[in-house]
Amino acid sequence: MSSNPSPDGDWRGRMHGIAFMLVGITLFAWHDALNKWLVTAYFVYQLLLLRSVFSLVPVLVLVRRAGVRKTLKTRKFGPLLFRSFLLFMAFATWVGALDMVPLADMVAVGMAMPLVVTAFGALLLGESVDSRRWAAIFAGFFGVLLIVGPSGEFPLAATMLAMSSVVFFGMAFVRTRRLGVTESAETMVLYQVVFNCIGSGLVLLVLPGKWLMPSAVDWGLFAAVGLCAGLAQFCMTSAFRAAPLSVVAPFEYFALVWAVILGYVVWSDIPDLWSVAGALIVVASGLYTVYREAALRRAASGRPP
Repeated sequence: MSSNPSPDGDWRGRMHGIAFMLVGITLFAWHDALNKWLVTAYFVYQLLLLRSVFSLVPVLVLVRRAGVRKTLKTRKFGPLLFRSFLLFMAFATWVGALDMVPLADMVAVGMAMPLVVTAFGALLLGESVDSRRWAAIFAGFFGVLLIVGPSGEFPLAATMLAMSSVVFFGMAFVRTRRLGVTESAETMVLYQVVFNCIGSGLVLLVLPGKWLMPSAVDWGLFAAVGLCAGLAQFCMTSAFRAAPLSVVAPFEYFALVWAVILGYVVWSDIPDLWSVAGALIVVASGLYTVYREAALRRAASGRPP
């Protein structure tokens, strides 16, 4: 029997990848909405602690399936800690900004993440980025400026936090590319969640009085945030394993649809024209970057464009 996948098998893999991506994006959208709701009453690092504790449930299931010893064993302990620190700061600054601005605007700014990763890949890893992708990157950043600038929805503090979060996330994803050569996804996720628990716990110890005992309803919401985070990570990982990046990555922008819906239903937020224009530019730039990278890979492999 041939080892090459059949066209039907390839098609099914792509459909599975797209389905996993849509479920993962939906879970992340609800995750962000729940964070925005909770951070109005709870300290950011309490939210991060409880989110991480509850997300350990799905993470430990994945670790057990992969093998506990295999997951814990690593020769890259330092780089794993640095990556975990970057994601720790990325989440804290992201949620801090969520407390100040509409959900859809924040998610639109987050859509610049692939552009930041591409730029950092060139600057930090020496990856080749042609002039067309650099043009898309600069166009995307212009779109971000339209979202955070003329609309007036972003105060200066929120702008600084949001942009810091995007930079932290971008640097973390670049580290993930390097570590992914030798470390499994389960290893990286486990170290990250444990770091989040310890790091946020230490912050709460250093800043006594910041802990607020949650109500019964809020305990349920914290549990939902953690489970959404863990399951979304699993779905996103499964999506990229099942189908090529160029197939599933464009569906990440479905998050904007959820953000607009949830922002309107829960907070009665309606994006203004500046935000819509900026979001469209960011999405178009990101889609072009994905398309261009896929086209260059096909050309390099000798396949037709």
